[in-house]
Amino acid sequence: MATSTRALLISFFAVVGAFIGSTIWAQRLARGIDADTLFISRGAAPGIELLSNVRAEMRELETQVIRFTDGRGSERLVASTRGRLDSLLGQFRTLPADANAPALFEKMQTALRAFDEAAERTMEKARSGQHARETVEAELRPMGDAASEAIKALIAYDAGAVEAAARRIETERRRADRIAYELDAISALLAIAAAALVLLVIRHSHRVQEENRRIVERKAEELEQFAARVAHDILSPLAAVALALAVAERMSPQAREAVQRGSSSLLRVKRIVDGLLGFARAGARPEPGARTEVAPVVSGLREELEPFAADRGASLRIESAPDCAVACSSGVLLSLLGNLLRNAIKYLGDSQVREVALRMQRRRGRVLFEVEDTGPGVPPSLGARAFEPYVRGAHDGVPGIGLGLATVKRLVDAHAGTLGLRRSPRGGSIFWFELPESDMPERADTMAPHDARAPGSEGGAGAAP
Repeated sequence: MATSTRALLISFFAVVGAFIGSTIWAQRLARGIDADTLFISRGAAPGIELLSNVRAEMRELETQVIRFTDGRGSERLVASTRGRLDSLLGQFRTLPADANAPALFEKMQTALRAFDEAAERTMEKARSGQHARETVEAELRPMGDAASEAIKALIAYDAGAVEAAARRIETERRRADRIAYELDAISALLAIAAAALVLLVIRHSHRVQEENRRIVERKAEELEQFAARVAHDILSPLAAVALALAVAERMSPQAREAVQRGSSSLLRVKRIVDGLLGFARAGARPEPGARTEVAPVVSGLREELEPFAADRGASLRIESAPDCAVACSSGVLLSLLGNLLRNAIKYLGDSQVREVALRMQRRRGRVLFEVEDTGPGVPPSLGARAFEPYVRGAHDGVPGIGLGLATVKRLVDAHAGTLGLRRSPRGGSIFWFELPESDMPERADTMAPHDARAPGSEGGAGAAP
């Protein structure tokens, strides 16, 4: 009786397992079909519609700017068109995309930015009473055509993706039907073996899950301990150096200014270490409610980097920072600007004109930062790969491991920003990034990097690896 019951249970579970297997296989195929269907309905098709509207609004903006230069338009209509264009781009950013689409989107965004800047220059000439027609023909129309072609390329890519997804759906549907019939036909033959296999798999799965759970718990504990050791190993020497500088300041009043500069630099290093350490331990998630005034960070960087540039025979030109704040911690902004400025200074090479410039601009709810150099520039073959970890171009023996730009990209992406690079008219490179502007009130515990005098007074974020 017990043997029969056991055999009956085995047979029952074998049949159930066979049918479950066929169902799982069919669902696996269906997931691919569902993914393609969702991509068409929620990604590519709405994307094509939005891009068509973006192209139309871009042309409408071009028309409104030309009408303004001819005295037949108004800034209100131009601003209204810009608002609609920004809204459409914002909707497009929220759509799902495959791995290749971001490169085309970045190219389109760069082209639209160039067109928008040309439109602004044209209107500025018209406002000042200058003849703006030359700017329309030389800049506005060509930039508009280039932006239109970039939009068309992205539309064509989405249309091709829709066609490919439709073909995959058709193929997978036929394949799913065929496999379902085949699995139903052999399910009885595999019933007993399937039941035994299912039992073995279940037991093995339980063992694997339990082992994975123990591994995850152990790794989490090790990671926390490692982070604590890193913070202690790095921050403890900084505290000792800060104490030494304080003693030197008391013993030698003549060196007070140099000691104070050193203390400010140590504070920035501590903020950098604390911030990036906290950022990494938080799983690459930015600090909620973070807000940083741009001007104090830029002022502190100027003090720190001007001697660094002078040692390399370069001049550092930093424009006045706008009165605004960005939605990140001060250390993150220090890391972004410090990485880009140091890289620009280090890689000037043998250029006769040795200059690095930092420009900042508020742009409709975002703050744009641009770092321009007069060096040899990033090789065209490198392109966007310059932001990948451990990727380096020709560096003529300049030390580094290729993580600076990768850190910049990781931080910008995590803070809902955008970044890129382009060739400078002066022959070098222009690295740019945008961060959302913060309209939240400044927190009481926020301190500008140059206001404190000793490391250990406050943690922040950002580093220049």
